[in-house]
Amino acid sequence: MIDDPRIVKMGGLLLERKFRVKNRQTYHFQALYFFIFFGQGALIPYLALYFSSNAFGLSASEIGTIVAIGPILSIFLQPVWGIAADRLGKPKRLLLVAMLAAGVFTLSYLLTSAYLLLLLISCVWALFQCAHIPLVDTLAIEYTRKRKVDYGALRLFGSAGFALAVFILGQITEEGGLGLIFYATGAAWVLGFLVLIGIEETGSVHISHQQQVPLKQLFSNRRFLLFLAGGSLIFGPIFANNYYFGSYVTIRGETTALVGTLFFVAVLCEIPFMRIASRLLLRFGAIPVLVFISLLSAARTAMIALELPIVMLWVLSAMQGMIVGLLIPVALDYVRSLVPETMVATAVSTYMATTTGLATALFNLMSGFVLDQSTIYTVFWVYTISSILGAVLYSVSGRMKE
Repeated sequence: MIDDPRIVKMGGLLLERKFRVKNRQTYHFQALYFFIFFGQGALIPYLALYFSSNAFGLSASEIGTIVAIGPILSIFLQPVWGIAADRLGKPKRLLLVAMLAAGVFTLSYLLTSAYLLLLLISCVWALFQCAHIPLVDTLAIEYTRKRKVDYGALRLFGSAGFALAVFILGQITEEGGLGLIFYATGAAWVLGFLVLIGIEETGSVHISHQQQVPLKQLFSNRRFLLFLAGGSLIFGPIFANNYYFGSYVTIRGETTALVGTLFFVAVLCEIPFMRIASRLLLRFGAIPVLVFISLLSAARTAMIALELPIVMLWVLSAMQGMIVGLLIPVALDYVRSLVPETMVATAVSTYMATTTGLATALFNLMSGFVLDQSTIYTVFWVYTISSILGAVLYSVSGRMKE
């Protein structure tokens, strides 16, 4: 037994310092998620509305292409960022570049109204913006694993940032114009860059140049591929909803202020479910939770397509929050469980590139074409069918053997 008071005091001071450092890093991650998603919340729900202005003279298909080009490029670019992070073992440095560049370049949207130039701007912007979520998730997953912190406790601040952004921008753009979305997004990501400087890397696994990032091994994993396909059919409609739900509300004769308020409700409802996601995961397992949430998402989009009374949009927005709040942390945890530690960044970035890149791009393009030929209600029926098919693939993936 140690009874020297000096040793006891020194041990207490070391424990206290370790606790303070852990808390400080946790706060930094929470602030980083807040600013990254604040920037997204200020932009994504209003982007299609911004380009719908008569000043641009764009068709629904052209608008769909502009909002889809970023996710399309993400299909190829996100895995590149992930492989670079795995090879260098320094995802923080890459994220610093991506945060600052995307924050500054966002303002270039305000410089032109020409369709081809807007496409070009979207391409350059996507190069940096697509790195944000897979790289911050890679940092956060490593941090939570080594420091025994709940991932949901970090990620829920992203939901809070998104919620606050859509609410604030919904109110102020009624008077100040939709161009304000670009200033808000740029400022948020520059602030995120400053917060990121204070985050310490916990020692990501470094892959030497002699080692090959085992992409072949990743894509020979049948469970991963099937889960990827199911995730695409689920996440595609969810992220496309972020672009087209605002159009749905305004088509029904409501204001952008209501759009912002409904998104605020949805993302606010994500927070408690992200908080309990890990407990549900431990109790029921990943696949049962994901299948249930996927079917709930299908029910939600079906109710939107049925053109229910406007008051029901509040309930449907709350449902969206529950769906996203559970889906994201549970899906990421499952992806991590499918691959070895040396492939986490690659697997996460590939998953994000496919679900938020390829799938979102295809659903955005599809939504624009369907709007040209039919109505916004048909768009949400397609989302419903896709979500049901995704739930089936999730279920099959869970039944497959290693």
